[in-house]
Amino acid sequence: MSSTSTSSQPAQQDLSLLEQPVAKLFWRYSIPTIASMLITGIYVAIDGMFVGHYLGETGLAGMMLAYPVGAILYAVGALIGMGSAALVSMNLGQGNIIKARHILSNAFSLCLLAGLFFAVCGSLFAEDILIALGAEGEVLHSAHDYLFWYFALSHFPIMSLAFTALLRNDGRPHFVTCVLITGGILNTFLDWLFIVVYPFGLAGAAIATMLSQAVTGLLCLQHFFGHKTQLKINWSQMRLRAEHCIDITKTGFPSFLMNLYLSIVLTLHNTALLWVGAPLHVAVYGVISYTEAIFYLVFEGIAFGTQPIFSFNAGAGRYDRVKEARHIAFSMTLLVAVIGLILIYTRPQWMVYLFAGNNPELTPVAIEGLRWYFWGLPMEGLLLVGASFFQAIGATKESAILTGLKLILIAAVIYLFAWAFGVFGVWISLASCSAVLTIWMLFAIKRVDKYRMGA
Repeated sequence: MSSTSTSSQPAQQDLSLLEQPVAKLFWRYSIPTIASMLITGIYVAIDGMFVGHYLGETGLAGMMLAYPVGAILYAVGALIGMGSAALVSMNLGQGNIIKARHILSNAFSLCLLAGLFFAVCGSLFAEDILIALGAEGEVLHSAHDYLFWYFALSHFPIMSLAFTALLRNDGRPHFVTCVLITGGILNTFLDWLFIVVYPFGLAGAAIATMLSQAVTGLLCLQHFFGHKTQLKINWSQMRLRAEHCIDITKTGFPSFLMNLYLSIVLTLHNTALLWVGAPLHVAVYGVISYTEAIFYLVFEGIAFGTQPIFSFNAGAGRYDRVKEARHIAFSMTLLVAVIGLILIYTRPQWMVYLFAGNNPELTPVAIEGLRWYFWGLPMEGLLLVGASFFQAIGATKESAILTGLKLILIAAVIYLFAWAFGVFGVWISLASCSAVLTIWMLFAIKRVDKYRMGA
């Protein structure tokens, strides 16, 4: 009986990715993935609410200093998960199930090794890292409590990020959404338990997050040890092979950069605004970044949701379906961006009030910042989906160039524009970079299309 279920379910999954209408597949995969991204964003925000209300400014400062360092764990999980997911889908599309199993099993081994590395090295050097970033006094103590537990339990976020991506690709996007909802509810309860009931401070916040990641990761991982998938993890296939590790790293590296992107951009904007502006402008950027995160998560949902469609059909040689899926993804990205621009430019005060309340000093500055910052929102969305498209079809060079250039260009442009134009220059720097990179991306897509259609 088990062998029958093992073969029939994946066969139906493979057939649907290859033969069902692309538009139907897009909605099937993207809607639950967008929901997953938004749920993740919501419970990250809840973390901040508990810390802000119960641990005050010191707690918030400690968490804001430590979190960008701990975010390396999510980036590594995305590298392994998205890299292996794309490779697994392409190999399934080619009918190479044995290689797909080897890649997935190697991904599991990489998660275990990466978690061990960060658990040891991160825990030992967490305080030194924070001191190097300028932390001291109570803020240093709080930040160290948070970061120590992040690293000590680092297996969990790495496993969670990796296997939510792999399970989504194995035809279970709705189940992944339910798992993330469960993790979000659990995280909220544990925040209350470890911060309010038991005053563990920032250590409690970190432990709550890591335990919820543990539940998320284990619920996804159990699927690959069961009998309902042809991608069952085989202990004998967990032995690392250099070619698989290199391929996973190359394919997943753009996801690594994308996951670090928001933290890096946040830091760059804050330092530039303190250089040419005032603390008020940093507070304004807080409103802008929370607003941006809403749309960024939707764009991520579109990008991640279409990745299985891209990868499987590219592997099967159906590039016509890949192009159709890309057209739908780009169209939906532009639609979301246009809706966002209409809201931001017609009712900017709503966004300011949502994140900053009724502040007569901050509101006019924030409205001006929103209007100058967000004109590049459509291009920002296209770049994210475009980078995911390149990655999903195995065009790792184009994906890495696009994502890497984005980070390098913004780092150079933001300080150049700040020096030349002051605060105004900081507001327009990201959109200016996105405009240049979108032009490059469209030419790169045209080149890739010509090569793939002619192959």
